[in-house]
Amino acid sequence: MYRWGGGGFWEPEKRLSILELVNSGTIDLRLASFLWLLMKYRASVVVAAGPSYAGKTTTLNAILDFLDPNVNLVELHGGEEDFEFTKTSPPSKTYLVAEEFNYHMDYVWGDAAQKAFELISGGYGLGGTLHARTAKEAVLVLHNYFSLSVPLIASLDAIVILNVMRGWRRGVEIERRIESITLVSPAKDSIALQIVASREMGNDTFILADEHSLQTALAKKFDLGQTRVAQEMEIRQRFLARLLLEGRVSRDEVRRAITGFYRSHTS
Repeated sequence: MYRWGGGGFWEPEKRLSILELVNSGTIDLRLASFLWLLMKYRASVVVAAGPSYAGKTTTLNAILDFLDPNVNLVELHGGEEDFEFTKTSPPSKTYLVAEEFNYHMDYVWGDAAQKAFELISGGYGLGGTLHARTAKEAVLVLHNYFSLSVPLIASLDAIVILNVMRGWRRGVEIERRIESITLVSPAKDSIALQIVASREMGNDTFILADEHSLQTALAKKFDLGQTRVAQEMEIRQRFLARLLLEGRVSRDEVRRAITGFYRSHTS
């Protein structure tokens, strides 16, 4: 796996593993296994939150570690991006990463954002972050402020919403939580948003849609055939649970383990 470019997005201190996020309460193992299943198919994902420093980039990076190690990550460089990589990087083996869709600094916006979303229909995967408090708001931001068409936004696969708990008071530890995962699909002249996972009000329990609903939703996006979503998730959840039990939670340890998983599960 290689990465183009440098910049703060890839700084080591920001690269927590998915299991470190499990330990912090950001996500649980079952939801992590679902995200892994999405990334097996190079799902295009936006991680969104309202406030800054909510953990969007950290969460996106941890999710990207679920990609097949043979997939190349290409970091987009905002207004300076020339998309020359499209001449040599095959879509089926390439995943594009936007640190943030934002008009500030070197973030991805304007023509670069337009081109990045157009490449999804050409077979590239795309991951990025965005300031939005709900999936609906994320869609509105992309449409109203980035001038992306409805069909382009509908080419996304999922929107992950983060929330910051306990506020920003001095001396109070900040808790970051995934609040929901919404699948995105095209609808007639519109976009269909289907919440498939959400945090239960008042506690840390995630409610995930039943297997039939997940199978139906994912079959529309990926060539799942007769794949049983619950079974695929259970295999991955047990794998992650074993790593957690063994104390192998650092990013390097988790990435090596995921690489080994892909090598032994070729189907």
